[in-house]
Amino acid sequence: MAHADLPRLENRVTFLTHRINARLQQVSLPVISPHGMDLYSSRILFALDQNGPMKVGQLVELMALPQSTISHQLKRMEKSGLIRRTRSDQDNRSVEVSQTEAGIEVTRICTALSDAVTERLNAAFAPDEMQALIEGLNRVFEALGDLPSLEARCEELIAEG
Repeated sequence: MAHADLPRLENRVTFLTHRINARLQQVSLPVISPHGMDLYSSRILFALDQNGPMKVGQLVELMALPQSTISHQLKRMEKSGLIRRTRSDQDNRSVEVSQTEAGIEVTRICTALSDAVTERLNAAFAPDEMQALIEGLNRVFEALGDLPSLEARCEELIAEG
């Protein structure tokens, strides 16, 4: 596809997902920042609430963030008293993350926020549209998973001028 045939910035999926995340920051931070939270930490608490204690590697995979980013986030959350990290009894190399009582209380706020956002989105879309959107976003995530081929394609496009 020629560069001229590609959509303008404001109609590209990558830019639209950036805008959506920025909007989520705008609506979420007034609710969660008074509790020392940001979107990453609120999503981690929500994941722990839904899944129970999780290994750090599971959080890395679920959040699709680098290990160092998750580790930094967990360290900050542990210092704030929201989570605890413990070495696994079965594998000393593995660290399990769980909520503290304070983390469970803050999770109520994160859950309410997530529920309110979900209700707003469900009101804006018919059920079949929402299902198609979810499936489409999952496909976008999967399509971007093959980074070496994306790197090679970038090199080709640069070479083409």
